[in-house]
Amino acid sequence: MNTQTQAQEAVIHSLGVVLDNPSLNPRMSDHLQHDLGLDSMTFLHLALDLEAFLGAPLGENPEQLPETVKDLVDLVDLRLESHRHVA
Repeated sequence: MNTQTQAQEAVIHSLGVVLDNPSLNPRMSDHLQHDLGLDSMTFLHLALDLEAFLGAPLGENPEQLPETVKDLVDLVDLRLESHRHVA
């Protein structure tokens, strides 16, 4: 399984957990705030869940938080890739 697929599965799973909707199937273009209803506390919960999956900080830029599901998948994919090259 490639890191993009792993990242997508992790993000969808984590969104389902934090939104208490395990059957959630968001589109990559869905906006985290406008379409999925994430507020700052829910985003923090999501980030912590993804950091637990990664075993490392997510490393998002607080000045430029991910806006869409795809942005978040790309961020997680980047972290997975960087961990793969270290290991």
